[in-house]
Amino acid sequence: MERGERRRRLRALAALFFALLLAGCSRTKNVQAQAGEAVSTALFDFTVADPRTLDAYAGVEIPDGQKLVAMQLTVTNTSDQTYTMFSEDFQIQWGGGAEDFGPCLAAVDDTMLPYGYELAPGASRSGAMLALVPADCTALTVAYQEQNAAGRRVAAYFVEVPL
Repeated sequence: MERGERRRRLRALAALFFALLLAGCSRTKNVQAQAGEAVSTALFDFTVADPRTLDAYAGVEIPDGQKLVAMQLTVTNTSDQTYTMFSEDFQIQWGGGAEDFGPCLAAVDDTMLPYGYELAPGASRSGAMLALVPADCTALTVAYQEQNAAGRRVAAYFVEVPL
């Protein structure tokens, strides 16, 4: 998939995510957590830990007006099925504006989570997530949206990450 097409798809998914988030529903649950806390979804547990701002990272250019943030993400499959996970499953949010969000950066080395990976039952995968955020950003949120088989939003998970 071309990078431009992937970005358009990401923006469309993000718009859908926010539309669903704003629409709300009494059957939908929102879970709030802090960095370092394990979060349990219907299919897996995840933890966002060790947030830090980096001055540099090999293979990543930091544009003026932005800073580079690194976090460690650990995902453990708690279901009885193998799933394909994607780095873009977790959205980075840093403000209340309509464009204050984005995916983590594409992996540039083996310490980062790859774009996609298989997660067998009981298996765990850990890796760095990098994100570019505005230079004045003091906190961000890592968000995951859970959907049922019909594609309806059933839960949203928000991990608050201080910087």
